[in-house]
Amino acid sequence: METREFVWTRRHVAVLGVLCLAQVLDSVDVTIVNVALPAIQDDLGFSAATLSWVVNAYMVVFGGFLLLGGRLGDLYGHRRVLLGGVALFTGASAAAGFAQSDGVLVAARAVQGLGAALIAPMTLALIALTFPEGAPRSRAFAVWGAATGAASTVGLIAGGLFADGPGWRWMFFVNLPVGLLLLVAGRLLPDGERPPRVSRGFDLPGALTSTAGVGLLAYAVLQTDANAWSSPRTLTLIVAAAALLAYFVLHEARIARQPLVPLGLFRNRSLLGANIIQALRGAGMFAVFYFATLYLQGVLGYSALMTGLVYVPLTVILIAGSALGPRLVRRFGTRLVIAAGSLVTAGGLLLFTRLSAGGTLMADVMPPLLVIGLGFGVIVVPLTTAALTGVPPSSSGVASSLLNVSAQLGGALGLAVLSSVAVRATAATPGAPAEALVAGYRVGFGVAAGLMAVVVVIALAVLHNRREQS
Repeated sequence: METREFVWTRRHVAVLGVLCLAQVLDSVDVTIVNVALPAIQDDLGFSAATLSWVVNAYMVVFGGFLLLGGRLGDLYGHRRVLLGGVALFTGASAAAGFAQSDGVLVAARAVQGLGAALIAPMTLALIALTFPEGAPRSRAFAVWGAATGAASTVGLIAGGLFADGPGWRWMFFVNLPVGLLLLVAGRLLPDGERPPRVSRGFDLPGALTSTAGVGLLAYAVLQTDANAWSSPRTLTLIVAAAALLAYFVLHEARIARQPLVPLGLFRNRSLLGANIIQALRGAGMFAVFYFATLYLQGVLGYSALMTGLVYVPLTVILIAGSALGPRLVRRFGTRLVIAAGSLVTAGGLLLFTRLSAGGTLMADVMPPLLVIGLGFGVIVVPLTTAALTGVPPSSSGVASSLLNVSAQLGGALGLAVLSSVAVRATAATPGAPAEALVAGYRVGFGVAAGLMAVVVVIALAVLHNRREQS
């Protein structure tokens, strides 16, 4: 078998290192700016209503262009698209660091999001193309998952350090040497397989409708902090996004000669189930960072930097779980490992429902964080493996982008719903403000635990219990 004959070489290690560094580059920038928002507002004159777009501009464009980015890699070469994304991201980082107005910074963040949408699906696709199915690919995914898991915490800590030290602009300047290093080291990467007739095979209507639909849906969700779900503005945006996405599905199924997303991919039960699970998992992960951060800073009084440091043990246990996942898969199979890891995560979220206004870090926050980190970490590799198993090389980019879209939209939609539920629970709770806030957080964590329980059911009902050879 191919997996038995595969031998790791220095080149394989170097390729994996480059891909992990590229993934960290765009993942860190999702969280790094959060703790510096007050300083950015003071320097560039953002209003309270527009400040959130320092984060949202990145997320909307990132989510909107992921499908397009994945398909571009399949058509024009994965290495070429990844390095183009790195160049775009690096240039936008320089523009953000030198920005002298709020509009320039938001525009630069949007271009960063576009670069990230080209980078993220290519890292997974190139791993799938470089390492054969089975243990070699699982080990590569484990390293990639550990790097991805660490990136969010690194972003929070680095953001705090830059905000308290040389200033927020260095959050963007630090990307420049990393980007240049990736552009030089990118020659090590394979370019993947390209189908024939590339120049005639691009589905422009599918690209436009999918990008507009996903981007508009992401925007509709992200602006619910200012406009309620039931407001005419939000409903109009959601209906418009649904119409665009409905036409996209029709176009891909009936009209497109070479569709952006071959709908036949969804006949693969493993891919379909993995994407549904990824969306629900994204909601759970976003909820952890959101509610735990609010509790640490708003109730326990932690600073931004100290809050970031609290997540270090979570990252360590998540990395350990990522390394453990492939071993468990070889013994028990992907379905059982994903179900068990999700059940552990649900248990950790339930532990968070015991929060109190007079709680402490070691008694109320750290135990559930560690349990959740283990559960999330264990399922990273089997979930990624399930999403790409059986996918032909010519569709590996779009399959990878689907997994990223599921995570981003699932996380954004899930967090919007969970935060709305938490706000309502807070408003309905009498007593001191801190008690009311914590009551809302408990409800949010409880609903997130319910979502992870649904993941357990989906994993057992939909996924194949595939074991991998050593």
